[in-house]
Parts: sequence; C-alpha cells; structure tokens
Amino acid sequence: MRAALGGALLERPKFAQMTNISPGTVLAPFLSMNVLPVLERTPALAGVEPEILRELARAAETVTLKRGARLWQAGDPPRAFTVLRSGLVKTVRRAPRGRTAICGLFAAPSSIGDVALLNAMPHPVDAIVASEQATLITVPEAVLLDCAKHSKQLGVSLARAFRTQLAALHDKVDVLSAGPVEARLATLLLKLYERFGDDFDDGTSRIPIALSRHELADLVATSFETAIRVMSRWERQGVVLTDAHGFTVRDLDFLHGVIGETVPTESVA
Repeated sequence: MRAALGGALLERPKFAQMTNISPGTVLAPFLSMNVLPVLERTPALAGVEPEILRELARAAETVTLKRGARLWQAGDPPRAFTVLRSGLVKTVRRAPRGRTAICGLFAAPSSIGDVALLNAMPHPVDAIVASEQATLITVPEAVLLDCAKHSKQLGVSLARAFRTQLAALHDKVDVLSAGPVEARLATLLLKLYERFGDDFDDGTSRIPIALSRHELADLVATSFETAIRVMSRWERQGVVLTDAHGFTVRDLDFLHGVIGETVPTESVA
C-alpha cells in the first residue's frame, strides 16, 4: 500500500497552496499532532481500513485559525479534504445588499467541503471560523482520491457522509419553515441540542456552540434586533442562558411547546 500511494505523498502541497486562508488569520500553522485518532472518529471516514487511515494521517497538515478566518470563498476550487479537530466552522452564502445567510454549522470531528471536493466543483458557499479558534486537519485532494482507488469502504463512508449533510440541510429547512421567529429560534436550538447537546443531573441541558445574536439572526432569517428581543426575553424567563461558550437550556419542554410539540412525560410505576 505504501508503495502504491507513495507517488502522491512525495509531492505534498503546502497548506497555503491547499486553501485560500489569509496568513494574518493563522494562529499556529503546521502543528505537530497525532491526527490519526481524529480521523478515526470522523464520520466521513467511519469504517475505513486502518492502513488507509494511516496513509491519510501521514499526508495531513494541521493548522489553528482565529475567529473570522475564511477557509475558502464561494467559487474557489477545493484543494483538500478538511476535518475539524476542534472549534466551529460556519458555511455562509452571501446575498445582495451585504446580507448573509448561514447555511450550516460544523464541529469536530466533522469534515467540511466533501461534496465539492469529490464532485470536482467549486465551493458553493464561504467557510468561516465561527469560534474563538479552530484547528483543522487537511489532506491533499490527490492523496484522498488515490486512497479511494484502493479502498471501497472509503467511497462508501464518504457517500454516507453526503447523506448526513443532506439531513443537516433538511434541518435548515425545518428551521426556516417553523413559522414565527420564536418558533424558528426554538427549532434551531433544539436541532443544535440534538446534534451537540449534553444533559446534566440538575435537569439543565448544554449546547456548547457559541453563536452571536447576529449569527442567530442569520440562521433563522430574521433581524438582529428581533433575535436580541426574543433571546433576552427567554433569558429573563430563565429558559435559555447564553455565555461565551454556548447556551444553557433550563427548560427543553418550553422550547418544544413554542414549536407546538408535546413532550410525553414518563409514566410513574
């Protein structure tokens, strides 16, 4: 396997050649890290043979970027398979008059930009770091495609990841079609809870995804002022608390009630 893939690994492009990241946004380029454990947990690589994962890991570059760094812009050609080791990345579509719409959120250990890469098509959206910093693992396109020639399971896993991304798109549609702004915000928080949330013994739930009021407004297609008004009211009611690292939900049933869902209570024996 090493001999078969060696040609692709010898001419590994530098990180700057694989992305359009501005040098001023790089906090720690080319970090020396063991990326294999992250690749093993990446949904798009689930079930891939260990020797293939090791080849991908050997070809990988790692970089840490600060908030606002742009991985790529819409229209850029894909150059690498990209995995989040830590942090949060949002995909954004620019609209007329300077407005933007957040199309998706990606957290570790998800991959991002797979569809454009494997279809050899330009990226349809911008990808921007949405947390204080994010660490990315990138594998050159040539290495990923060469590995795919030697692993049927890699192709299967990548196809499965497409379905996951399609499900995320359906979630976005669910949010935007939920009705009034309160219902859209409640649906968004519940979707984030389903994907990233944790429950605690005190009855609260945690969504470790930090989003500004501007980002919340973009995600649910409302104004900044309206997002502030609704979230502030919920904070006063003690339903949802916001801090620098995400949201604490004290009453999930309240959010379900906002969108008209009845949460069944457990029967008492």
